[in-house]
Amino acid sequence: MLRSLATGLALALLAAATSAAAQDDPMSGPPAAPAMDDAQLPPGHPPLDQLPAGHPTIGPDEMDGKKLLEKLDAMRDELKDRPKTAEIEYALGNLYYENSRYPEAIDYYRQLVERSAAPFLRYLAARGHPHKTVGPDQAGCSTTNRPGFDQLIALADAKAAAKDYSAAVTCYEAALLPVVLAQARRANAFFLIGNPDRAVQEHREVLAIEPDFPDSLFFLGAILFETGDDDAAKLREAREAWRKFLATGPDPDREKLVKDNLTKLDRALANGGHLSVEPAPRGPMADRGPGPIEPTSPPPALGPKQQRELQLAVAEGERLSGRSNWPAALAAFDRARRLDRADPRAATGAGLALLKLGKRVEAEAALRDALGRDPQAGAALYELGELFFENEHYAGAARFWSQLLQQNPTTADKYGVKARLAEAQARLRQP
Repeated sequence: MLRSLATGLALALLAAATSAAAQDDPMSGPPAAPAMDDAQLPPGHPPLDQLPAGHPTIGPDEMDGKKLLEKLDAMRDELKDRPKTAEIEYALGNLYYENSRYPEAIDYYRQLVERSAAPFLRYLAARGHPHKTVGPDQAGCSTTNRPGFDQLIALADAKAAAKDYSAAVTCYEAALLPVVLAQARRANAFFLIGNPDRAVQEHREVLAIEPDFPDSLFFLGAILFETGDDDAAKLREAREAWRKFLATGPDPDREKLVKDNLTKLDRALANGGHLSVEPAPRGPMADRGPGPIEPTSPPPALGPKQQRELQLAVAEGERLSGRSNWPAALAAFDRARRLDRADPRAATGAGLALLKLGKRVEAEAALRDALGRDPQAGAALYELGELFFENEHYAGAARFWSQLLQQNPTTADKYGVKARLAEAQARLRQP
């Protein structure tokens, strides 16, 4: 069974907290065999033979984030002062973030950011020297052997000391990219607990290091737009962030969202910074029918590593959807769609998450994309039917549900499509 980096490393921390007693007990026997091999682990995960003694076998119970958090909460005092690696700080921050435990996520991300402060200064110093872009293999810090944070920093420091700044920059970036991701998530966590000013500050700090970092450009613009009514300076900064974001080649759903809101933002700046309140439409399809679903040509085939990353991202999105953690599920499905736009599971999952988040226009676009990739995508057909039904386009809903009933009766029965189709047809017969 696949597992996330956060779950795997959190379990490793739990194992480390209890392994000493097991090592002293001659009756304890050898550690349990791992549930997977190194090839299945996410990028950056320590090799299985480097995990603490007593690392438990991964089973369905451990995959439940809530149960894992209960274990961590029960051992809070014991784990508080225990030394942690950068990988574990990152993993625990992600675990708490994905389970909406934002104060704890902020604290673990803080530990990682503080640990990385001095290496970041050395990285920026190396980046300030003339250097070329080189790959990890050429730089001497290949990820084939899964080097950890400390090992990558040591390699980068050695390259910088030898004035091989091209290699140094590559090795520093291999170690520090997760820290940039962590600080961007930490910024969002501050916003979600009601501290938008701190969120803006943290995103600005990320962009001072990586000026084209897409997540921070997107969310900085969003937070400033959200809080910028009657503040023209905030709205101008939001516009600048979003324009830079559009230049990064974002996924189509975010691109459309930003372009739509840039239009409103421009109107607000022309109106002295005042964001006018507009009546909400009845829905994304209030004035049109379902329209045809155009098939989409497939992109180039993925390599083995990309296939593995795709499967991990889809599995994470499905796991988070099962817990109704829709923001984190959407992020996982977005990662999958960036890896492979042709995967209908990723587009369908993103569409459902967007629906649950109330983003109906983007949801329709994602679900239509899923059908363009796979005309028999049952979940996409069902959800599009529901979307049309809720917006009183009963003919469109009946079309999607009829198609699902004809193509895949088993899936149609799972969703109760016969009853929903009969209801849509009854509404069509009403005067």
